[in-house]
Amino acid sequence: MHFGKRNIRSAGRSSGSVEVTLPVELAVLEGIACRLDLHDGLAPEIVLQPDLRIIMPVFEKLWGLLSLGLEEVGEIGDFSEADYGFGLFRASKLGAMPSLAYADALLIHRNLGGGAEMAPRVLEALARVVESMAAVAGTRVGLSNELAVLFGNQVAYLVSGETIGVRDAFARGLVSRSAGVPRDAGCCRSAPLSADSWRHARSCLMHAFDQFRSWDNRPNAYAKERELWYRACHFEGRLAATNA
Repeated sequence: MHFGKRNIRSAGRSSGSVEVTLPVELAVLEGIACRLDLHDGLAPEIVLQPDLRIIMPVFEKLWGLLSLGLEEVGEIGDFSEADYGFGLFRASKLGAMPSLAYADALLIHRNLGGGAEMAPRVLEALARVVESMAAVAGTRVGLSNELAVLFGNQVAYLVSGETIGVRDAFARGLVSRSAGVPRDAGCCRSAPLSADSWRHARSCLMHAFDQFRSWDNRPNAYAKERELWYRACHFEGRLAATNA
C-alpha cells in the first residue's frame, strides 16, 4: 500500500532529532510504540513496525461478547486467529476468509474503559469486527459458508444498528421484522461493550439464526424467496410510477 512521499525534516537545530509526517490514514496508530529497522544496501529502507500486541485482547473480548449473545443458538468455541485474514486495515474484498483489521480494534480499544454509547465511526469499526466474527460463528453452529456470511452481516446490524458491507435488503428486512427489531436500531447500540447488552440481545439473535437455519435446511429456498421478493418490489415500483 503506497501512501505517497514524505520529507524528513529537523525537529530542531539543537535537538539532533528528525521528524517524518505520516499520512492521515495512519493517525489511528497515535500512541502506539513502533520498532524502527533499517534495511541497508543499494536501496535502503526504513521500516516502522507497530507493536500491536494490545489488540488481541480486544478481539478476544468481542468474541466473548458474541459468544454470550449467541448462547441460545449454540456453542461457538474459542477465538482463533486461524479463522481470519488480518491487516492494519480491513481488506476491500473479504476473499476466502473473513477479515479483521487492527485499525478497527484500535478504535474499539480506546473505548474499552466504559460501556457508554460509542461515536458512529467507532460503532462502525465494532460492526465490521462483529460481522467477520459472526460469519465464523455461523459456520461453527452449522450454517453453510454462503449463509454464514449473510448471518454475520445481519448480526452486525442487529447489535450495532450500523449498515456495513454488502447488504441484502431482502434478508435484512425479513430477519429484522421476525426478530422484532425497530428500523435502524441496534440491540446493543447504547452499550455495545456491556455483557448485559449482549444478554438482552440473545432472543433477537436467536430469531435471526432460526431464519437462516430454515433457509439452510431447504435447498435453494433462500434464492427462490429472494427472487420473488425482488420481483414484488420491482412490480410495486412500476405500479407506483404508473399511478404517479
